[in-house]
Amino acid sequence: MQKRLSIALSFLLCICLFTATSRGWNSTGHKVVALIAWEDLTPKTRAAITAILKQHPRYVKDLLLNAPADETSDEQARTAFATAATWPDMVRSPANPMSQTHSHPVWHYIDIPYAVNGQAVNEQPPEGDGPHDIVEALKQCTDELKDSKTSDADKAVDICWVAHLVGDIHQPLHAISLYSPQYPDGDQGGNAEMALRDPPYPDSAAKLHSIWDSLLGNFQSEEFMRYEALGMRGDAKYSREKQADLLKTTDFMDWAKESHQLAIDNAYLNGTLHTAQARSRRDGGAPSTQPTPGLPPGYIAKAEQVAMHQATLAGYRLADQLNGIFDPKAEGK
Repeated sequence: MQKRLSIALSFLLCICLFTATSRGWNSTGHKVVALIAWEDLTPKTRAAITAILKQHPRYVKDLLLNAPADETSDEQARTAFATAATWPDMVRSPANPMSQTHSHPVWHYIDIPYAVNGQAVNEQPPEGDGPHDIVEALKQCTDELKDSKTSDADKAVDICWVAHLVGDIHQPLHAISLYSPQYPDGDQGGNAEMALRDPPYPDSAAKLHSIWDSLLGNFQSEEFMRYEALGMRGDAKYSREKQADLLKTTDFMDWAKESHQLAIDNAYLNGTLHTAQARSRRDGGAPSTQPTPGLPPGYIAKAEQVAMHQATLAGYRLADQLNGIFDPKAEGK
């Protein structure tokens, strides 16, 4: 019976990865990370998070958005937590009432420079009060969660941000900006680069960042995403035991540096990847005359392996962070 379940999970995981679209590591991807983490939360941590999230100003309208009506209370808690990991992207929409006060675009990434072909890097100093990047934002939000003076409503928002940012910091292109003669001002983590997916279908042009964002899929079914999370978590290659040494690293900047190196090795192929420049809004939407190169054979297959590794690692690290805050005396799993 266990063997049949393993085969079924593997089959569903293959479907997930094959049908991924370029919608982003924000819904399916972030929920999968959160669902992996959920399995490793202690009962005390789950209870604390469940109670706090209910104090979120938009708990019903956002965190229970599209939640199945027949869920049990435990299932609803899991759904709310998974959806919480997507809330920082929800609030980017001006239509969300909390957008003006709680949308922080610069929190989602850190542009660690990667210069190739002798390109000079002209970094601009950060403006205004922090946090200025994902590392600073994670530090602030985890500190607020540990502070007894932080209100439960604010802690609910912080949980959303921590769940989301731990996912983001493990997406390699959220920790890098490539500088080259083609991209002298930086490629913004692949957002300024276009490529055709492998195989290079003529109608598959997408931003390099979006290609990486999409590697974990884009699905609506909570059950399907749960199977995807269980499938990756149950794979020996991505198990907690296999990643035990990496889990000893708890510094957020070190996580960003890990992702940065993965981007160099696997997204940019050590500076050898050929892409076309994405058209910006300043171009007035004019079509590009520059041909869009296709990704090299095997590029996506390797990128999917990196994505699965990073998603499971993010899930385990998220669980460890939250257990450390809400149940610090519990032994690590």
